[in-house]
Amino acid sequence: MARGSLSFRIGAIMLAGFVLMQSLMVIALQVPGQIEDRTYNGLPSPPALAQLVASVEAAGPAGGRLLIENFNGSLFKVDISARASADFREVPLRMVPMASAYRAAIGDHNVVVDGGPGRLNAWMGDRARPIRFLMPIRVTVWLHSGEVLVLTGRPADGLRAYLIQRSLIGLAGGVLLLLLLWFALRQTTQPLKRLTGRVEAFGANLNAADARVEGSRETRLLAEAFNDMKHRIAHLVGERTLLLAGIGHDMRTYLTRLRLRADYIDDATERGRAERDLEQMGALLDDSLLFAGLRCDPKREIATVNLVALTGDLIAMRPAEEARRITVDGLSASSVRADPAGLERVFGNLVDNALRHATMVSIGIEADGDKLLWRFRDDGSGVRPEELGKLGTPFARLDPSRDRRTGGVGLGLAIVRGLVEAMGGTVAFKSPPSAGLEVTITLSSAI
Repeated sequence: MARGSLSFRIGAIMLAGFVLMQSLMVIALQVPGQIEDRTYNGLPSPPALAQLVASVEAAGPAGGRLLIENFNGSLFKVDISARASADFREVPLRMVPMASAYRAAIGDHNVVVDGGPGRLNAWMGDRARPIRFLMPIRVTVWLHSGEVLVLTGRPADGLRAYLIQRSLIGLAGGVLLLLLLWFALRQTTQPLKRLTGRVEAFGANLNAADARVEGSRETRLLAEAFNDMKHRIAHLVGERTLLLAGIGHDMRTYLTRLRLRADYIDDATERGRAERDLEQMGALLDDSLLFAGLRCDPKREIATVNLVALTGDLIAMRPAEEARRITVDGLSASSVRADPAGLERVFGNLVDNALRHATMVSIGIEADGDKLLWRFRDDGSGVRPEELGKLGTPFARLDPSRDRRTGGVGLGLAIVRGLVEAMGGTVAFKSPPSAGLEVTITLSSAI
């Protein structure tokens, strides 16, 4: 689960709320209450202890033991032993008045008070609290019979077992509640996650499938609104494509007529200029229609292509003068998953662009994990760092002229980016310190 996802955030809030609730319950049990009781630091008050001692001695050995069994169900534990324990602890200073009060109430018996909470007694007060389980106070009274009566500020075994059992049941119930809430939260957020995936798919492909209408009422309404918006956008883009195709068809008709008329120009120089202008108009029209088609339907026919063999073939197809200006380095037998026709257009655009601005072009192929890097470097004047971001955007040219011999109309690198992204790859532009431009195409390896 992603750290910043809705499920994580709501789940974290639920968990924090559960922990806070449990902590508040524990604190509430520790804080002294307002109702007075007859306890004294979790033990009987001095008068009550005096009555207990008197009752036990009056009942005799058998009756005394039966009597204390009834006390063992209370918030303190009572026991009669043949001898006193030898592990007495030092009495904290705050318990000296308490020990003195017990001795005063039972003046004819030896009384020892040990253990205790220390500084915690300041805010716990004279109340029986669950924290006494961890630090009980012990009162030892020597009876006239020679035995010792021991009171410990800890609930009897039966009561402790009951409290522990109830605590475990409460904890299990809380965990079960968290699991049920997590399941409900997952059921709520999964439709949103799938809807997000559909939105991302639509951003990459206008023909992506519709989002599934599911989940809560708000999520269903959101999915329906997205599907309606998607259809409207696809319809508008489709109409634009048809409009451009119609304009392109008519423009080619006029270009054909103009080429025929250019043949009747007697001046060879003027005829040559007219033919070059018509060629540039045709190329501009083809580039514009190709770029518009990439935006409308970016899907390409993906196949396994030997990038090394393709690069060698494309260099061999170049005129001899241009081929001599292209070098290759670091090439090894490598295949990618891509569109062969798209790769040819990418190669042509990048090499044409490099040869217009540089004298030499170097092409290399490198492996990078499950990716292949198709790198084009030239030795031109390079690009200023602040202008690198403009490369690959439509009609953005660093050369202010419109002469195709010095840079065209600014669609070459935009078409490269569009074709590569349609094949699932990426394009990166870099201007090394040694001057020139470096274009790196990253494609998925076919291994």
